[in-house]
Amino acid sequence: MMQKAVNLHYLPDLSRIWKVFMVGVNSVHPQEIVRNFVRREGEKLVVGNAKYDLEHNVYAVGFGKAVNGMVRPVENVLQASSGGSHLQKGIISIPVGIKKQLGSAGTSDIVEYLEGAKNNIPDEAAFAASKRIVSLVQGLKDQDILLVLISGGGSALLPYPVPPLTLDEKLAIVKSLSRAGANISELNTVRKALSGTKGGRLAQMTKAKTVSLILSDVIGSPLDVIASGPTVANSDPPEAAAKVLQKYKVPISDTVRSVLQAKALETVTGFSHVNNNVIGSSDIALSAIETFLNHQKDNHSLALVLSSSLQGEAAEVGASMAELAAALSGMVQQEQYGSDLLSDHTLQALCVDPSKKTLLEATVARCRQLKCPLWLIFGGETTVTVTGAGQGGRNQEMVLAASINLNKTMQGSPFRGEVIFMSGGTDGIDGPTDAAGALTYWKAHNGSTESQVLEASRQDLVPEAFLQDNNSYTYFSSLSAGKYLFKPGHTGTNVMDVQILLINPSY
Repeated sequence: MMQKAVNLHYLPDLSRIWKVFMVGVNSVHPQEIVRNFVRREGEKLVVGNAKYDLEHNVYAVGFGKAVNGMVRPVENVLQASSGGSHLQKGIISIPVGIKKQLGSAGTSDIVEYLEGAKNNIPDEAAFAASKRIVSLVQGLKDQDILLVLISGGGSALLPYPVPPLTLDEKLAIVKSLSRAGANISELNTVRKALSGTKGGRLAQMTKAKTVSLILSDVIGSPLDVIASGPTVANSDPPEAAAKVLQKYKVPISDTVRSVLQAKALETVTGFSHVNNNVIGSSDIALSAIETFLNHQKDNHSLALVLSSSLQGEAAEVGASMAELAAALSGMVQQEQYGSDLLSDHTLQALCVDPSKKTLLEATVARCRQLKCPLWLIFGGETTVTVTGAGQGGRNQEMVLAASINLNKTMQGSPFRGEVIFMSGGTDGIDGPTDAAGALTYWKAHNGSTESQVLEASRQDLVPEAFLQDNNSYTYFSSLSAGKYLFKPGHTGTNVMDVQILLINPSY
């Protein structure tokens, strides 16, 4: 029988969900990661397995949403035993607003903190910081050590278009690609071709021993993609950038065409003077969340990381999340509902390795036996093909699509309990908004249902209209005074996005 909808004034435990999300974020805070990866042995700097002689000869540059957190541990490890510091000078390019948030922690006698790239868009302030970084790097000698601190957002914070290309011309091209739905790999292919620093060109500027500390925000952590690989030889085929532009039908000027033609003639080999190190990634954050949830003594539950490579169109992924929730909610509560609802197509759409299906089914069976909640964890980075005029981000759009489809897929379900889904950017910022992401829910109890969509309808909000206009931020801001948006501000780290799906039956 169809469940009736009533106003239950239900509110999911928002603080608990965001706490779980922040467990992952805090596990990849750069201060802790750098301390674990960089150390001293007397007057030698040890990075991973490599050692470097310290003779007051270290310089540092950095760019990205999380590099400010790397500075202090680097400064600490480079204190000279005779007084002073082996670190002679540093320049880092960070997003607008971070210095205010850091307060006194964002100051240094040696390192300059330069802000730019408001809303993660390259601007003149970021360009000015790039010029300063380039000038410092070009002046170093072969006996010097150059530390390069890199994290997600580095592409926007190190804009240095190949002359005579202007910053506005390059920005227009990248913006057109992004709106057309190009993924981060495609965007970086074009950025590298049009940049004087990306695609290994920063490393080409110096003979100094170069050591990169990289916090990955890219699926699989390919070095040439993270921040567009400024210290990694560009392995893209000569015509790769032109083909991306053709694929998305982005018109280019004669200036851009000449830059691409010159780029196609370049030959870049590997760098013997560069040591690149990935010190943190999404896998660490997802594992931390899984461990935290599986070891709750006072609130037993089971958690499983299903994918660390989630990608695709955000709205389509959100719809697939709703399909997965509908299947698993029945499987968790009623054995006769069967595992046949867990379709391979849905798992494939969520980038779940086929080998994990058996493990997922076993975890569901265990949850049913223990009568406990099931938490599923995902990580990755989706895209949004913008066709509307609204404001939003990929995480909010995914949650909005999931909300709409949860209301559909759960209709008539025998499930009793709650389903909660959230998606958020670990950097604290989702698109050009002040939110990290959003949350939605569906709940059934005593023959009645409540959902976010029903809550929205009581407020005369039509979620489908907001989704069609790519206006997820406005939707969540309008819904119940914005209580389903999460706004932690800049978190100081960046390892892509995290999604959490909670199936919590009423046994």
